[in-house]
Amino acid sequence: MRLYLIRHGETEWNRDGRLQGKVDIPLDEIGRKQAELLRDELSGIDFDICIASPLVRARETAEIIVGDRCEIAFDERITERDFGEYEGMLVRDWEDSAGDVDTWDIKLNWGKRGYEPARQVLARAKDFLIDVRSKYPSDYCIAIVAHGSLLKALHYNIVGYTDKTNFHEVYFRNTEVRKYDI
Repeated sequence: MRLYLIRHGETEWNRDGRLQGKVDIPLDEIGRKQAELLRDELSGIDFDICIASPLVRARETAEIIVGDRCEIAFDERITERDFGEYEGMLVRDWEDSAGDVDTWDIKLNWGKRGYEPARQVLARAKDFLIDVRSKYPSDYCIAIVAHGSLLKALHYNIVGYTDKTNFHEVYFRNTEVRKYDI
């Protein structure tokens, strides 16, 4: 099975440096253009299905990228990490208010003020991957359009991780694509 993990295009909040999380922010004009460029780049790939987060920024990106070339399914498990009360906050202000906490430290598993703990994000990603592996044939080519934190969790569920893994080594930029054979 070949998976293409794709982050959604840019939003106004990405540009402003705000934590989006579950807030349903649409693509901005740059994000739409990014998705159109990616559509052209991926035009030679025959996806059997595209699975996307139902949040509008991922939904729009998926619809632009695959159009009517394949079915698009939506899955709540691949929505962005819930940033709780911090959603909408500028990242620099959040960093000041949260201090030196590493939200990807799975031993700490920080989850104050509604922030979704790292182990919960990793578990959602694992559950999603198990379902994809059981539901689709092993020769399928699947586009997965989602969000930065969720894609990071999918990546580490594919390549493996331990309590000592530095989860900050992987970052998906807007409309970045990474290919995996699983």
